[in-house]
Amino acid sequence: MTLRPLPPRDSEEASGVESGLMADIAAGSQSAFAQLYDLTCAQIFGLILSVIPRRDAAEDVLQDCYLHVWARAVEFDARHGDVRAWISGIAHRRAVERTLSATAGTPVTPPSADGLHPGGTAAVA
Repeated sequence: MTLRPLPPRDSEEASGVESGLMADIAAGSQSAFAQLYDLTCAQIFGLILSVIPRRDAAEDVLQDCYLHVWARAVEFDARHGDVRAWISGIAHRRAVERTLSATAGTPVTPPSADGLHPGGTAAVA
C-alpha cells in the first residue's frame, strides 16, 4: 500500500482520495484506516461533541464510530455520497443513540395534584 498524497479538504480530489482510502480499508489496510482517521477525526469528533457535551462519552462514541467504519468499509458506496457524509451519518446516529439510552433510565417526576412538582415548582403543561 502506497500512502496517498493528501489534497486540500474542500476539493473534489480530496473526496476521491478518501474514497480510495475506503477501498483500501475494505481490503484490510490499517495504514489507509490511520490516514482516513487523521483526515476526518477532528470534524467527526466536533459533530459528536455537538450532540454529547461530555468529552469522555464523546470519545467513546468516536471510537465506536471508527470501529464501525473499519468493520463495514466494504458497505461504503461512493455513488451514494462521500466518505465524510457516510462517517458523519454513523457518528450522528451513534451520538443520538447514546444520548437517548442515557436519558431512557432517567425517571420523570409527574406533577402532584396541585400542579406543582416536588419542591414547589409549577408544572409546565
